[in-house]
Amino acid sequence: MIPRFLRNSFPVFEVLDLKEWLSEGRIELRLRAKDSKDFCCHRCGQDLVASRGKHPVKLLGMPIMGLKLEIHFMRAKGHCSRCKKARSERIEFISPESPHLTQDYSWWIGRLTEIAPVSRVAELLDLEAMTVWRQDFSRLKRLLQHYKIPPLTHISVDEVYARSKEKFAGESRTERFFTVITDLKTRKVVWVSESCAKKGLDQFFILIGPEACSKIEAIAMDQHADYFASAAEFCANAIVVFDRFHIVQNFEEAINDTRKELFEILRRDDSTIAELARGQNRFIFLEKASRRSKKDQSLIEEVGRRNKKFLYLELIKERFIDMFNQQTSENARIIFEEVGDWIWQMGLKPLMDWYRKLDKNWIYVHNYFYTKISTGISEAFNNVIKTVKKRAYGFRNMEYFRLKIMQVSGYLNSRFITFNDSTLMH
Repeated sequence: MIPRFLRNSFPVFEVLDLKEWLSEGRIELRLRAKDSKDFCCHRCGQDLVASRGKHPVKLLGMPIMGLKLEIHFMRAKGHCSRCKKARSERIEFISPESPHLTQDYSWWIGRLTEIAPVSRVAELLDLEAMTVWRQDFSRLKRLLQHYKIPPLTHISVDEVYARSKEKFAGESRTERFFTVITDLKTRKVVWVSESCAKKGLDQFFILIGPEACSKIEAIAMDQHADYFASAAEFCANAIVVFDRFHIVQNFEEAINDTRKELFEILRRDDSTIAELARGQNRFIFLEKASRRSKKDQSLIEEVGRRNKKFLYLELIKERFIDMFNQQTSENARIIFEEVGDWIWQMGLKPLMDWYRKLDKNWIYVHNYFYTKISTGISEAFNNVIKTVKKRAYGFRNMEYFRLKIMQVSGYLNSRFITFNDSTLMH
């Protein structure tokens, strides 16, 4: 009375017995090896000689009707002339990730961990969380061995905060970030490197090689000097684009620093105006006029009537934001120079420092209007990465965290890499 699917699930083994313990929620299946079975090393595949006995094995297989499946059989050992030591024989249905799971059960656990935290998968399958974690980590590393970075032409580079604790005393803060490389055409993360220093991006370019680097046409990044230096060294023909999101972010920081200076002056001259420009109201000055409520807009108008410098600050902000709505770099440059004139007329030092820095690197802003690419998709993936981190209640193993990002946001998963006869293939 043994089901046919069980009799055909274990090549070169025959089913001897099947027992059910419904009260314990498990099924026990006992197997016996056939005489025609190959006798080769599970590590290198070399034929084994000089039998060294047998040892009992218990595997967990795919549950049947909610019951745990335990598979028992004797596994032979022999001498491997290539490894030069005693090795257990190769059994095709044993998972490469864990010697305690069948291959199909291991695949199912790995599939679940792609969409749910390890702790929830362990709870669902009534397994130890550490068992599921080890299996998932081993599977990810094996997937990585067969992973090939696809051809790239347009990429974005961004950093994401990975951990707060130091690995060693005096560790640089840059080592606690990941460098995330995204393919802008397929909108997938293709690689994650530890560190946001130059070596983090260098690792990626060295990995894909000079030929692949020469095919990269454009790279979107923030104004991080290390990323710029790496791109200049390995992708000399690529167009570097400073991301508009980070440019606006730096601009808003300069606007806020200017607001603080004006607030300090107003606090001495007119305390009633100063109260309007502090506390929660400070965020109103950074928001686009079209997104403000009527109450917030009235507050800005009131401050502008009583102090012209706040009014100019509002005009400068709105005019600069409009720069990225232009169709050509020439029109954008006209607006940029107009904003610069206003900044110098008012003598706003934080904005003057910001303007000089951006003016020096205007060619990389010009490239935005030529390519129309940004790190927007990378910023979206940053939110995904933070969600993965929160879902797992943090990661202690940074290598596992790095591979998990590539699994959730990239190609390192069963949708793109599949199992075939115990071998991972594209």
